[in-house]
Amino acid sequence: MSDVFKAGAQYDDWTGTAAADNQELALYDLLEERGLKREGEAVVGVNFYSGEHFISISAYLVEATDAVSAKAYLDSTETPNLRKVDIDDISAEEFLGLLKRFNVVLGKKGLNLSGRDYNSID
Repeated sequence: MSDVFKAGAQYDDWTGTAAADNQELALYDLLEERGLKREGEAVVGVNFYSGEHFISISAYLVEATDAVSAKAYLDSTETPNLRKVDIDDISAEEFLGLLKRFNVVLGKKGLNLSGRDYNSID
């Protein structure tokens, strides 16, 4: 089944970008401890989705021994095969604790603010 690796909500009233800094191997360790990451797999993505009364967190893995071989695989194919694993029984705070820093920037739908320079005024 083909899908698109992109954030989206039901109506996408706000869209934007997200960025995070690694907490050294924390996500890898969690996936290994829970038996979700197999030997010879590399984590290449994560999906954090928050609804009105739930959160859903998934990781995406490829067959690769490290980041270099994962990149080589992703660069070599237009539609890569990703193995999705759901990370159950984890709170939003626990997930965010797997990262050093996490930043989400959203702009109102249709206003084309994302990626633009702007002047911050008082």
